[in-house]
Amino acid sequence: MHCKGLLRLDSLLIFVLFSFAATTTVVRAQSEEVINEIVVPGRAINTLDLESISSAGSRLGLTVIETPATIELVDSSVMRARGYKSIADAVKSLPGVTSGESPAAPSTFSMRGFSRSAITVLRDGIWLGPANMVMRPQNTFNLDRIEVLRGPGSALHGQGVVGGTVNSVIKRATPNEQPVEVLASYGRFGTYQFGVGGNKQVSDSVWLRIDANTYGSDGYVDRMDSESTNVTASLLWEASENFKVEIQADYLDDSLADYWGTPLVPKTSAGSPLGGVVSTSSGETVDARMRFRNFNVSDSVAVSDQSLYRADLTWEVSDSVQLKNTTYRFSADRDWGNAEGYVYCTEVVDVCTEKGLIQRYYGYFFVTHDQELLGNRFTANLNHQIGGRENRFVSGFEISDLDFSRARGFRRRIPLATSDSVDPLTPIPGSYGQRELRGISPTDIDTRALFFEDAFELTDKLTLVGALRYEELDLVRRNFNDLGVLEPSGFARDFDWVSVRLGAVAKVSDDVTAYAQYSDGKDPVNANIFLVNSGENLDLTDAKQWELGLKGSWQDGRTVATIAYFDIERDDVLERIGVDSAASIGGRDSSGLEISSSFNPTPNWRVGANASLIDAEFKRSTNFVTFAGNRPPNVADVTGNLWASYSEVAGLPIEIGGSVQYVDDRFGDNANQVNLSSYTLVDLFAAWSAANYSITVRVNNLTDEIYVPWSDVFYLQQDDPGFLYANQILLASPRSFEIGLEFNL
Repeated sequence: MHCKGLLRLDSLLIFVLFSFAATTTVVRAQSEEVINEIVVPGRAINTLDLESISSAGSRLGLTVIETPATIELVDSSVMRARGYKSIADAVKSLPGVTSGESPAAPSTFSMRGFSRSAITVLRDGIWLGPANMVMRPQNTFNLDRIEVLRGPGSALHGQGVVGGTVNSVIKRATPNEQPVEVLASYGRFGTYQFGVGGNKQVSDSVWLRIDANTYGSDGYVDRMDSESTNVTASLLWEASENFKVEIQADYLDDSLADYWGTPLVPKTSAGSPLGGVVSTSSGETVDARMRFRNFNVSDSVAVSDQSLYRADLTWEVSDSVQLKNTTYRFSADRDWGNAEGYVYCTEVVDVCTEKGLIQRYYGYFFVTHDQELLGNRFTANLNHQIGGRENRFVSGFEISDLDFSRARGFRRRIPLATSDSVDPLTPIPGSYGQRELRGISPTDIDTRALFFEDAFELTDKLTLVGALRYEELDLVRRNFNDLGVLEPSGFARDFDWVSVRLGAVAKVSDDVTAYAQYSDGKDPVNANIFLVNSGENLDLTDAKQWELGLKGSWQDGRTVATIAYFDIERDDVLERIGVDSAASIGGRDSSGLEISSSFNPTPNWRVGANASLIDAEFKRSTNFVTFAGNRPPNVADVTGNLWASYSEVAGLPIEIGGSVQYVDDRFGDNANQVNLSSYTLVDLFAAWSAANYSITVRVNNLTDEIYVPWSDVFYLQQDDPGFLYANQILLASPRSFEIGLEFNL
C-alpha cells in the first residue's frame, strides 16, 4: 500500500471524525420543510436515511440499518439539489466510486476495487445484461432514487455481482394526487435539459404517472453533440383492497458524445505539454493545443433505442403473506460507427507514412447490438413468528431468455487513404465510408433461478439474515464470418451454481447497529460474456467477501454515519485484451475502509462527508501476460467528498453551498505503465426557493481542473508498429456553469 495514500486517508479520516465529534454538542435544527417546495433547503446534503427500505439490499423489506451490508441511497431531491443529470454523476459521489463516460462503455463504474461488468446495473431490479455492454448515461429526472449495494450480491441478483449493485428506480404512480413538476436548465457548451412529469388520478382506483426528459449538449470538445430523450410511464390499478396491478413503460433514445479521446504524444513533440495530468513509462503526455480537438469522423455514430415494459401483480393474501409476480420485456438496438482509435506517428512504419501525424486507419470500427430479453419473477413473502420471535421470509423463482446479436467490423480490406492520417492541431474529420463486416455473433442465454432469504430475530438485540440462490444458465455462443459461414470459435455450455449471503445485525442501541456478513459472487466466463470465444471458455469465477460495519444516528438524528471494512478475493479474472477478445489474467484481491456521514450542526447549516481507502491488486496468473501485484486500472487508493450548505441567508429563502471531491492517483492500464494523476474538484451553487418554484445557479469545476476521470484499457498503449490501433485518454470537462428553474403546476 502506498504511503502517500495512507497519509491522504489519515487527513480525510481526521476531518470526518473531527466533524463527527463537533456535531455532538450542537443544537437540534428546528426548521420545517415546506411540503410544496421544489428543492428543500439542505437536501444537497444526503441525509443517509437509515430507515429507508432498499430493494437492492433485500427483498424482505428490511431498512438500511437492519441489513448486514453497505447500502447507500441517493433520492431524487438530492440529485436535483446537486444538479446530477446522469446516474454516473450521482453514483460517483459515493465513497470509493469512480466512473467515466467512455463511449465504448458509458456509465460503468469502479467500486471496491472492481469495475465494468463486475458491477451489476439494474433497472428497477431487473438485470438487462453486462453493464459495459448495455449501460447508457440515463437521465436522473425520471428517477425516484438510486440504490447502491456494495460487494458481491449473487445471492440476491444472480450472476456477475462482485464489486456492487447499482439499481435505478423510476418514479411510479402512487394513490395520491401530485402537482406537475417542470424542470429546465441551460449552461455552458450549449447544455440544456427540460423535464416534465406528474401523478394524476384517472378514476377511483386508477392512477397514472408520466415523466419525460430531454437533454443535449454541444460538448466541451469539437463535435461532441450528445443528446437523449427518456420517457417513463406507470399505471397503477388497485383492483381491490388486497390486489393491485401496475404497468410500466420505460423508453430511451440517445446519441452519445462522439469524443473518443485525445492522443498521447512524446513530450519532445508536445508544443504545450499538460503537466500533472497523465504520465507514461514511455515518456508521453497530452499537448494542450490538442485538448479541444476531435479526431473522430464527421459521420460518427453512437446511438441507441431501447424500451422496457413490465407488469407487476401484487396480492396481499393476509397481513403476513404477500404474493408478487413481475413479467418484463426489454429490447434494444445500438449502433457505433467511428474512427475511435488514434496513434501519434513517431516513425514511418506500417500505416504511418509520415512522422508527426495522427493515424486512424486501424481505429475504424463499427459494432451493432440487437437485444431481446424476456423474463418473469415470482416471489412469496411470509412474515410470521418462530418460537415467539419475529421472522421474515421470502422465496421465489426467476426465468429469463436473453438473445443478443452482435455484429462488428474493422478496416481491413479497404486501402489506406489520405484522410486516415490527420494533423494533430487541425484534424480534418473526413467520413467513415464503407462499413466492412468482420462477423456476427448471436449469443443465447437462458437462466432459471430459485432464491430464498430470511431474517430471524434471535434475541431482542441480534438478528440473523441469510440469502441463498440456486441458478442454472444455458449459454450458446455462435460466430459467423462476413459471408455467414459458422466459425469454430463458438461454443455451448451449461452452468449451475449456488450463491449465499450470511450475516448478523446487532443492536448497540436503539439507533446504532453493528453487523458482519459473508457473501459470494458467481459469474460464468466473466468479463464480457459477448466477447468470449471457445479459447476463453472457462469455468465459473468465484468472489468471496467478508465485511464488518457500523451504522447509526446520534443527537436525535442530527448526526448520521456508517463505516465498513471489507475484504474481497476473486479468482479467474478475464480482462479485455483486444477490440474483440478477452483473456484470463489471474485473480484479484481488494480490501478497504469506507466512511459516510452527514451532520446538521445548526438549523441552517448542513455538512456531509465521505471517504474511502482501497487496496486492490491482481494475483498471479498462468496466462501469457502476468500482472501480479499490479493495481487494477481506474481504482483509486483514496477518495473523499465533502458537501456543505447554508440556508435562509440573511433571512431570505436563499441557500448557498458547494462540494469538494478528491480522487487519488490511478493507473490507466493493467500493466501500470500509464499513471492518471489525482484531482480535486470544487463545485458551488446558490438557490432561491419559494412555495412552488426554485431558481438555482451552479458553477462546476470552479478551479478549471484538467484531469482524466476514467481510462478505457484497450485505448491505451495499443501502438505496436504492426497494428497501430489506439493510444489516447479522455479528458474531463473544464469549468462550466448553468442556471436552472424548477416549478410546480
